[in-house]
Amino acid sequence: KALHAKFPDKPVVIAGDDDQALKNNPGKTKAKEAARAVGGTAVFPIFAPGEQADNPKGFTDFNDLASKSALGVEGLERQVQTAVGKAIEKHQVRTEQQAQKQVQTQKEERRPRAARL
Repeated sequence: KALHAKFPDKPVVIAGDDDQALKNNPGKTKAKEAARAVGGTAVFPIFAPGEQADNPKGFTDFNDLASKSALGVEGLERQVQTAVGKAIEKHQVRTEQQAQKQVQTQKEERRPRAARL
C-alpha cells in the first residue's frame, strides 16, 4: 500500500507464488489480496505441461519457472511482459475513464442554475 501511495499513477503487478501443495494456497491467496488492496493485478507462473503436477512443491514461483522449468528464462520473460502489458492497458483505460468523469463533473458544476423568482 505504501508503494502504491508513493506512485499512485503507476499500475501494480504482484508476482505471486502458486503453492498448490500447501493448504489454502497461501501464495496465491495473499498475492490476490495484495493486488485487490491497491487495485492491481496478481499474476502466477505457468509451467510446462506436467511440471507442476509432477512436483508441486518444486514448481511454485517465477524463480522456479526461470531456473527449473523447460520454459526457462524465456518463458518467464514472455509471461511477465504479457502480464505487465495487460496491467498497463487496464490502468490506462481506468485513468481515461476517471478523466472523463472528472470532465463531466466539471461541466455539470459550470451549468448555470435557474433563477428563483
